[in-house]
Amino acid sequence: MYYTFCGCCTVIAEIRVSNNNIYLYATNCYVQFVHSCIRKLIESDKIYLHCLKFTKMSIIKLKLVVKDDVNKTQTRAFFSAKNTGNSAKRRRRIQTALTYFAARRRQLITVCVLSLLLVVSRRMTVTHQYSRSCRRLERNNGWFSMVWSTYSTKRFKKTFRVSRETFEFILSRIRHVLKRDTINEEPISPECRLAIRLYRLSRGDYYYTIAEMTGLGVSPVCTICKEVTRAIVENMWVDSVSKHMPKSEEDFKKNILDMKEIWQFPYRWAVIAGCHIPIKCPAGGLKSCKEYHSFKNFYSIVMMAMVDSNCRFIWGTCGFPGNSHDAIIFQSTQMWSDIKEGKFIPQIAKNINGVLVPPLVVGDSAFPFQPWLMKPYSNAVLTPKQRYFNYRVSRARMVTEECY
Repeated sequence: MYYTFCGCCTVIAEIRVSNNNIYLYATNCYVQFVHSCIRKLIESDKIYLHCLKFTKMSIIKLKLVVKDDVNKTQTRAFFSAKNTGNSAKRRRRIQTALTYFAARRRQLITVCVLSLLLVVSRRMTVTHQYSRSCRRLERNNGWFSMVWSTYSTKRFKKTFRVSRETFEFILSRIRHVLKRDTINEEPISPECRLAIRLYRLSRGDYYYTIAEMTGLGVSPVCTICKEVTRAIVENMWVDSVSKHMPKSEEDFKKNILDMKEIWQFPYRWAVIAGCHIPIKCPAGGLKSCKEYHSFKNFYSIVMMAMVDSNCRFIWGTCGFPGNSHDAIIFQSTQMWSDIKEGKFIPQIAKNINGVLVPPLVVGDSAFPFQPWLMKPYSNAVLTPKQRYFNYRVSRARMVTEECY
C-alpha cells in the first residue's frame, strides 16, 4: 500500500497492489497526478508504462506491464481508478483532519516538555517530601503551639498542674522515648504527647474530649497516654522517687530534722496516705463491681505512697481495688514486712520522757497502730490533750495533701 499527494489539488491518494492488479483511489485529476502516484513503482523497476496518453474522465484505465525478475515473463495488468465526484467536501474533511492532528501534536509536545521540566525540578531538590497519608481531613497541629505561646505561667500551671520548668524537665528525660521518625506524614511532637498525658492526669477529661481539642483521633490519644505514662515510670522513677528514700542513719536523721523544723512534729521521717483514682468498672460482673466500688461512691484503684517533709514521694504502690482497706493494702506490701522485721529502719530510737521512740511514720486513723506507725486518737470523746495531739498529727499529714 502506498500513499502520495496529488500535484494539482494537494490531497492524499492511495494505491493498493493486490497480486497483479493495481487500484488507485483519488480525486479526478490530470495525467500528471497518475504519473506521480505510480512513480515509486516505476523507479523500483517493477512496472513500466504501456500507454502515456490519458484524458480527464471519471474512470481512468491504465494498461501496465509488470516485470517478473524470476521467470522473465510479462504479465498484463489493468489499473483502475474511480473518481469520488465530490472533491471539495473530501478536501475540507482531509484539511480538518490534518489540522486536528497538528493540534494534537502540539498538545503532546507541550505535555512532554512540562513533564520533563517537572522531573528535572524534582531531581534538583535537596530533600524529597513524601505524602503518603491516607487521611481525609488535615490534622490540626496547632493546639500545643497555641498553649505554649499564649498561656500565662499561672494558666499553664492551672491547666497541666505543673510549671513550665517542670514540664521541660520531664520532657528532657523522656524525649528520646517519645520521638517518632515517620515518612508518611508529620509525626506528633514529644511536647504535644507529654501535654496530652498531663492534661488527662490533671483534668480527667474523656479521651473523646481531648481528641476533639487537639485534633487527633480517640485511639491515638489513648495510645499516647499509655506510652507517656510508661516512659515516665521507666525513666524517672529511680531518680525522682527511689532516690529520696532514706537508706542510711544520716538520711533518716536529716529527714527527722527537716520534719521537726518545717512541720513541728518530733521524730517523724515520713507520712503515709492513700488516694483513690477513678476508673471504669473492669470486666467481671458483680464481683468486680463490689471489689472496685469505693466508699466515695465510684469505681477506683488505690495508690498508696510515702512522702517526706519536702513534699516528695519516696515510696509508692498502686493497683489495689477501691474497696480495699488502707490497712490491708499497707500490710500486703514488702515495705510493711521489711519494717516489721527491723530490716529498714535503723536502731536510732530517742528517749522522750523515759520512752524509747523510734523514727516514726505518721498516718491517718485507718492504719493500724504500731511502735513505728503513729495515728490520731479515734475515740468519740477526746480530752483537750488528745484533741491537741490529733491537731498536730493532722498538721503533719498536710504534706500528703500538697503532694496529691
